[in-house]
Amino acid sequence: MNRIFHTWDKWECYPAGFYEVNAPGKMTDEEAEETYANLLSDIPEFKRIMRLLIKDWENSCEHYLTNEKMNRIAWMGQSALTYKYRIPAKYRGGYHKLSEEQQKAADEAALQIINEWMESQGYETLTMETIQSKTEANIY
Repeated sequence: MNRIFHTWDKWECYPAGFYEVNAPGKMTDEEAEETYANLLSDIPEFKRIMRLLIKDWENSCEHYLTNEKMNRIAWMGQSALTYKYRIPAKYRGGYHKLSEEQQKAADEAALQIINEWMESQGYETLTMETIQSKTEANIY
C-alpha cells in the first residue's frame, strides 16, 4: 500500500475536534468516555457513523488509513466519536468500559468499515491479523 500524506490543515478530523483537549460544552471526562462506550456498543449506529465518516473525511481517511504503522481500528473508532459528538480522541478510555465481547464486536465493525473504504480505494482488504501486523497489539 502506498501511504498518502496530507498536511494537518487538510485533515477533516482536525477542525471537527479530534485533537482537542477538553470534552465539548459542560461534558465531564466521565460523560465523554461513557458516550464513547455507548457508541461502540451500539454496532448499527457505530457502523452508520463510520460510513458517513469515510464519505465525508476523504483527506483524513487517506492520511490515516494508508498508514500501516498506526492503529487504524482505534483511529476509526475515535474518529466516529469525534464525527458524531465532537468529542476528542483523548477520551478513548471509553473502550475499556466495554466487556471483552463488546470490544471484539466494535473492533470487527471498525475493520468492516475500514475494508469498505479499502475496497473503494482499490486496496486489498485486511483481516484482524493483517491490520495489526505492523501496529501495537490491542485495539484502543
